[in-house]
Amino acid sequence: MKLLPLLSTNIPWSRRLNRYFVLAIVVLVVPQFLDGLIPTTTSTGFQSRILPAAHAWEWMDYIVGGSKDVNGRRDTLSHAEISELRVRDLKRRLARSHGYGADELARMLDKKDLIAALSKEETKRRTKYRNEQGRKLFWKALFVTIMCVVAVAGWPLWVQLSEVTAVNWQVYYDRKRHEISQCIELRSGKGVIGVTLLAIVDGLRFWLSLTVLLSWVLSSNSPYKRYLFPIPSLPIRPGQFMGEKVANGPLGRYGMNIAPMAITWCISIVRGKLEYWTGKALSAAARLRRKDARSMESEEERKARKAAKRAAKRAKREEQERRQQEAWSKEAERRKEMAQKASEQLFGAANSGKHTEEIPEKDTDESTSPDHMFNDAKLEFEASIEGFDDMNDLD
Repeated sequence: MKLLPLLSTNIPWSRRLNRYFVLAIVVLVVPQFLDGLIPTTTSTGFQSRILPAAHAWEWMDYIVGGSKDVNGRRDTLSHAEISELRVRDLKRRLARSHGYGADELARMLDKKDLIAALSKEETKRRTKYRNEQGRKLFWKALFVTIMCVVAVAGWPLWVQLSEVTAVNWQVYYDRKRHEISQCIELRSGKGVIGVTLLAIVDGLRFWLSLTVLLSWVLSSNSPYKRYLFPIPSLPIRPGQFMGEKVANGPLGRYGMNIAPMAITWCISIVRGKLEYWTGKALSAAARLRRKDARSMESEEERKARKAAKRAAKRAKREEQERRQQEAWSKEAERRKEMAQKASEQLFGAANSGKHTEEIPEKDTDESTSPDHMFNDAKLEFEASIEGFDDMNDLD
C-alpha cells in the first residue's frame, strides 16, 4: 500500500481518520510481534533484532508506585530488598526515613524485628502513595470526561470557532504581506521598521490575552506559569470603600487585578501611534516616488496625464450626477404613489381617478419640478468649480 493515497486529502475525513488509526496500529503493534522472530547473529557475536515499541512509563508502576517516585528519588523498598540490608542500614533507614528514636531501635535486638518494622513502615508509605495517586487519577479522569463531554456537545461551536480563527489569521497574514510588499515597493526603511514593531506589539497583545484566559485554568503552582505574560499585581478592593466594618472583615481582602486592563490600554495607545507613524512614513515615501516619476516626464506626457486626470474626474462627477438624478426620480415616483394611495383612502377610488385625470391638464410650474431643480443645481455646481481642475494641477 502506498503512503501517498493513505495521506491524501481528497478522501473523506472519516476514512482518512480510519487509515491513520490503521497506520498507528501497524507502527506500534507489529514490532512487538516481530520482536524475537527475526534474530540474527553476526560474526562478532552481536545479536541484532527489531526493537520493541518504547513507552514512557508502565501503567502498573504508575498506580502501585514502582521503585521511584515522581521526583526520581527512591520511594519504597520491597520485602526482598529489605531482607538483603544489613542491621545498621535497617536502623539508619528507620531513623532517617521513619523517625525512629535511639531507644526504640535499641529495644529491637533481633534483625527480624528490624525487618518487620521497616516492612511495616514501607508498606504504610506505599499504601499512602497509592491512595494519593488513586485520588489524583480519579480527578484527572473526571476532568478528562468533562472535557470530552464539552468537546462532543459543543462540537459545532468549536468548528465555528476554528473557522473564525482561521479566517482572522488569513486576513491578518494578507494585511501584513500587503504592508511588507508596499514597504519593499516604495523602498521605505521606516515602513519596514514600523511594520515589524506593529507585528511585535500584536504578538504581545495576543500573549497577554492568552495569559488572561489561561489564568482561569492554571493553578498558582503550575510549572507553566513561567511561560505566561509577566503581569504585575495591581488590585482594587471594593470592600475598602464600604466602611470600616467591611474593610476589616473577610470581604475587604478580595479585589480585582486591573493590571491586564492597564497593560492592554497602553499597548493599544502604542499601537495607534506606531500605525500612524508607519502610515505617515509610507505616505512620504509614495510622495517622493511620485515626485521623482513626474520629474522625468516630458511636457507632452504631463499634458496627457492632466487630461486623463480631468477626464477621470469628469466621468466620476457625471456618474455621481446620474446616480443622484436616479435617486431623485425614484423619490418623486414614491411620493406620487404615496399621494395617490392617500387620496384613494380619503376620497375613494372615483374621486381619486377624477383627480388624477385632471392633473395633466393643469399648468405645472416648471421652476418647481424635480428635473428643473436638478438642472439649476448642476449649472450652479459647474459654475462654482470652474477652473478647479487647473488649481489642482498647480501642485
